[in-house]
Amino acid sequence: MCDDQLDWIEAEGYHLALDGSEIVCRNAKGTKLKTVPAKARKTGQYQELLATRDFLDQHTDQCKSTVLAWFLAGEEIPVVLLGQVWTDPAWRHWLEDLVVCSSGTVGLLKGADENNLHLVDLDGESVTVTVTDTAVATIPHPAGMVDIDDWREFAVELGVHQNLDQLLREIHPKPADEKTQREAVRAYDGGVYEQASHLLGRGRGGGFKTSLQEISVTVTENGVNTTAVLDVTAWSPEDEATLGTLGFTRSGRTVALADVGPVAWSEGIRMAEYIYSARTKEKDTKN
Repeated sequence: MCDDQLDWIEAEGYHLALDGSEIVCRNAKGTKLKTVPAKARKTGQYQELLATRDFLDQHTDQCKSTVLAWFLAGEEIPVVLLGQVWTDPAWRHWLEDLVVCSSGTVGLLKGADENNLHLVDLDGESVTVTVTDTAVATIPHPAGMVDIDDWREFAVELGVHQNLDQLLREIHPKPADEKTQREAVRAYDGGVYEQASHLLGRGRGGGFKTSLQEISVTVTENGVNTTAVLDVTAWSPEDEATLGTLGFTRSGRTVALADVGPVAWSEGIRMAEYIYSARTKEKDTKN
């Protein structure tokens, strides 16, 4: 951000400001310094900026996790809520340019206010969705979008960048035959991390629920919650961790692969591929 746009505060002969997630400093002459001097770091103003930065970072993370949850749950989001949060840069960061659907109208979300959602449809036309007390919107998953290829091509043409991975999200189509389905979920069995702590970091960093026993992600499809679970064998963070088979559950009960929907399947394979790709040892293929 340009220095003139920052909100500078005086601190013991220096001026401090928050530039994104970085605290910056300039001296009494207005020269921006490469680092914040120790004297300025000891001031109450510096500590206040630290607290503000931490609060904003936490808020941004909460916005991200909320929008991701809406997306994976196929949740109906009140349109009035989108209009209310749009003025917040943190919310807007994760919502802008997502494909949303409301009452049959589908488009890239470009703006929202108290009266309308402003979208761009697949024909490049600007369309609006009226904000009412009952109107809702959803963020469709690409595995369930029949025109996903058209949307991807359109987004590339427009130079669209989504901060939440939707249109360019990896999709893993479910194989049609049972034999290939079984082979797919067993492909990760035997992958090894030399230290389970690395596996824990990988799983949590990817946004998955992670423990020394399993890594999982839950999606909602046609109103039903399905959890994809990758088994893990590890005794402590310092020990090796061995990956097992990918499975699917509903309310704690195993779901037959034939009954797993395309979105749950895609997200489960995506999770397993992400975890397996960072293994530190090749699995033992000896009989």
